[in-house]
Amino acid sequence: MADYSPNDAEYATHIMERLINREAAGLDLEQDLVVSDVESDTTTFSNELDLLAELDANVPAVRIADETVPVSLETAIGQSRLFPLFGFSDARAWRSHPFFHEAVYYYLRPMLREGKFDGFTSLNRKEARTTFMRRATDFVATRISAVRGYRNNESRQAWHRPSLLNLRQLIGGRQVATPGCHFTVSTNSSGLRVFWSGAYYVTPNNFNHPTTPTSSVLQSGTYIFGVDGGAYGNKVSWDFNLVVSLPGLPYAHLNF
Repeated sequence: MADYSPNDAEYATHIMERLINREAAGLDLEQDLVVSDVESDTTTFSNELDLLAELDANVPAVRIADETVPVSLETAIGQSRLFPLFGFSDARAWRSHPFFHEAVYYYLRPMLREGKFDGFTSLNRKEARTTFMRRATDFVATRISAVRGYRNNESRQAWHRPSLLNLRQLIGGRQVATPGCHFTVSTNSSGLRVFWSGAYYVTPNNFNHPTTPTSSVLQSGTYIFGVDGGAYGNKVSWDFNLVVSLPGLPYAHLNF
């Protein structure tokens, strides 16, 4: 992971405190800093904490490197028909659905209370929130440092074939040009779809397809990758042993 200054860390802490408290509106960001991806993850994580509190259940989690990290319900349970029906990722939309409580208590609650997550462990909600905030703050501080370095021509040599992305700084905010890294993923099998996730909260985001190899452009940050398709079916299989920090090496190989 890239080094960052105490000033970068302080700024990242301010951003994450605003995001976790649902106070993104009016957040003052530097001209080329984008955190809409982190905002989306924070909103989903916060909504799922609310749901899990109602169920008195723990948060699904997995070991990445030397720490246990929270996992989204979509990742732990799978994209069942319940998720698009109730829209868990939307701001508390699931609470107003007429069949929400019936579905939760007959389907999700036993699974969550008993920790029946295939291949995953769990964290209590307080510990999961603390871990999420610390790692997401580290992720944002890393991005702040990398973007400032690129802007000031201090570390452009670390960026492989840098490309400017036109992205919204915040969800619903203005679009800005921000630097991205050309990145390539290869796999043992062909025809797979590749997904990425920030290494602070495991949730799938489309990278590109098909392998092998396949390429796209990612912002600075620390990531893990997974695949689906072929022998792996529709559920994303993650490589939790491979953590990639950008800017840095421009490629990764997944053992799938």
